[in-house]
Amino acid sequence: MKWGILATGNIAKKFASTINQMSKENEQLVAVGSRNIESAKAFANEHDIPRYYDSYEALVKDQDVEAVYVATPNTLHYENCRLCLEHGKHVLCEKPFTINDKQAQELYKLARDRHLFIMEGLWIWFLPLYDRLHSILQQGVIGEIKHISCQYGFVATGARKERKFNPALGGGALLDIGIYNLGFLRIVTGNEPQNVETQKVHINEYGTDDYSCLKLTYNDGCTAESVQTIGQELKRNARIEGTKGSIFLPDFQHAETMILEVEGKEPETIECPVDINGFEYEIREVSRCVKLGYCSSDVYTAKDSIALTRMMYDIRTSWSEADMKTVIIYASVHHNNTKKIVDAIADEYGVDIIDAAKITEKDLSGYDLIGFASGIYFSKMHQTVINFAEVNLPENKDVFLICTYGGKPVFDSIKGIIKEKQGRIVGEFSCKGYDTFGPFKLIGGISKGHPDKNDLDNAKAFFKGLCKNRNL
Repeated sequence: MKWGILATGNIAKKFASTINQMSKENEQLVAVGSRNIESAKAFANEHDIPRYYDSYEALVKDQDVEAVYVATPNTLHYENCRLCLEHGKHVLCEKPFTINDKQAQELYKLARDRHLFIMEGLWIWFLPLYDRLHSILQQGVIGEIKHISCQYGFVATGARKERKFNPALGGGALLDIGIYNLGFLRIVTGNEPQNVETQKVHINEYGTDDYSCLKLTYNDGCTAESVQTIGQELKRNARIEGTKGSIFLPDFQHAETMILEVEGKEPETIECPVDINGFEYEIREVSRCVKLGYCSSDVYTAKDSIALTRMMYDIRTSWSEADMKTVIIYASVHHNNTKKIVDAIADEYGVDIIDAAKITEKDLSGYDLIGFASGIYFSKMHQTVINFAEVNLPENKDVFLICTYGGKPVFDSIKGIIKEKQGRIVGEFSCKGYDTFGPFKLIGGISKGHPDKNDLDNAKAFFKGLCKNRNL
């Protein structure tokens, strides 16, 4: 296979070094692309690559390149993979594949539509030790699996620390190394967990995670614990505990050794050394699948990749919802419709509530997200909310609006204040419980239980969507 490399960072260097040791297998580097021509030139010289380009677009237009290894920051994977596929190139994308599962699904579909191959580069999936591990587990040597634990941690400093934690680059320990932990757990169980609970997470000054401890529960009763951190050194070990014995991996990422302990027998050390450095197996998988005309791997499947992407997205979303400091302002001078909506969101997500009828001044500068909720934003009864916004809304804040009048929401007055304060409206929600305004219709709407259960569920879904869109 003739390869091009997109980007020139450390992981790209390891990939290039691996390819250069696989010439007897007809693996060849023919081009590299970078946004910096000097970087591309230096990389090409270091790894004996004949052509180098000053843009990713130029790289994918090289007719000799058959497959591209995408080694850019996490947030760029989707657009870079898409660029490659649209120019007829097979793709191996460094993990994590994409930021969310929607992007992952789109890339796999695009590859199918173009009759091209694409795969996430979760290289540990293909290590020979895991073939042996599967055989041991399938034979029931350690009995029924009851618990799995794995951990991975290192310390980053200087510019590397900035890159690892930069939210604009998809930073954080979960995306950077937690993918190895969660990938390992899927290798062992072969399944998605029934439930994932965050036992502890620490969000750093960059707004990304530097530590998390996750508890996973599977349908068969098996539990797992995954610890991932950038900030302390943790040996990359893992343990699988069964009803008849256990398996210990001193390094589950660079997995070449495991210790099998079965009741009544002496511990057995099993060695499965790699040929080069471990990357060679994913490279061989790409070439194998391309030769067979596959659009995705039948070993590390699209289903596996999308499931892991979705799990990490859901975990990070739950952190964002818990970590984002939010307040909703309403006024208790009218009926309780607005309060029902506000309470539903607050009870589900723990946001703060301010009753503008009782509190006229409040420092809101410490809030990440500010919501205003009212029935009708131009009536005297709801002028209280308008007055509160005029006095207390800080400049340059993200704001969302809730209207509990079921007709066409009229946000104009509150929007004018937000605009004056240079705020950004990130979402608008209105109830659908009734749609006609007037004294008799209004009373009738209330008597029928407005807001109804659908309104409350929709309001909570609306807020959850805000959290995802704002943070992820």
